[in-house]
Amino acid sequence: MADILNLEELHFLGIKVVYKELVDKGYEVLNVRKELDINPQILAKKNDAFHMIVVKTAYYPDMGILLPETILQVSKLATKHQATCWYASVGIANANGLTDEEMSRPVKGGEYYINFKGLIPFPTNNNSN
Repeated sequence: MADILNLEELHFLGIKVVYKELVDKGYEVLNVRKELDINPQILAKKNDAFHMIVVKTAYYPDMGILLPETILQVSKLATKHQATCWYASVGIANANGLTDEEMSRPVKGGEYYINFKGLIPFPTNNNSN
């Protein structure tokens, strides 16, 4: 039986998806943190502006969820460093799965369906200039 990706491996796969998207769109990636409990995961720069990206990844059929405490923590950090905050929600499925249950178990070294619709701006409740 094939090994199913654990949470850390799933998370890192999601980060790699977002990293590739950033590079393809002309961002300079300055730092990547793959630890589950570290936010943001990616620090990038484009057009002299800094961007902090929180990546959350989940097993099919779910998508990664941005928690309110993460929004607060990263928003404070971004304000301190004059950066823009983005959220990347990623869902990963086993491309060889024939049922929803099989698709919800992506395996190491396997093929994947990736659900990622791009960067989402952080919700804000203030106007900072």
